[in-house]
Amino acid sequence: MALIALGLRRAVAIKLIPKAFKSGLSASSFINQLRLKGLTYRRTSMLSDWRTVNEIEAKKDVLKYIRKDRLPSPRLMTELPWKYSKEYVYKANTWSRVYPDEPLTERTVTLLSDKPLTSRQIEEQITTKWKGWEYVPEKLEKVTATSVYRMVDSPLETVE
Repeated sequence: MALIALGLRRAVAIKLIPKAFKSGLSASSFINQLRLKGLTYRRTSMLSDWRTVNEIEAKKDVLKYIRKDRLPSPRLMTELPWKYSKEYVYKANTWSRVYPDEPLTERTVTLLSDKPLTSRQIEEQITTKWKGWEYVPEKLEKVTATSVYRMVDSPLETVE
């Protein structure tokens, strides 16, 4: 078995959590499977990741069902203990193409903000910022806001 760097173990394990959750595995069974694969890391961190990723899965695509002129309720926002530069993180699907006869290219775009935004505001900001991103030759056809996350302080971090 190949030795996996400690920093990569957590990233690989987080990618495996949604599939394990959907198949009905408990957190303990999942940790045992990770141990067999050599992907274990601190148990408290693993359980925190399990809860966070499962909350993301339960609340994904929530913005699709909220009116575009309304702010999402705080209870619909997934609380993330991970570090980002701003308090709110928004995910949106975008469809674009270079030439009119080409098929649409779908991407997931992440938008960071310090204040809560409506779906319409998210879509407008992505549309205005689109030309400044690396997709310059592509013409943006459609934007749909899908998910909202809010940063919270991690209870696992030690305060100095």
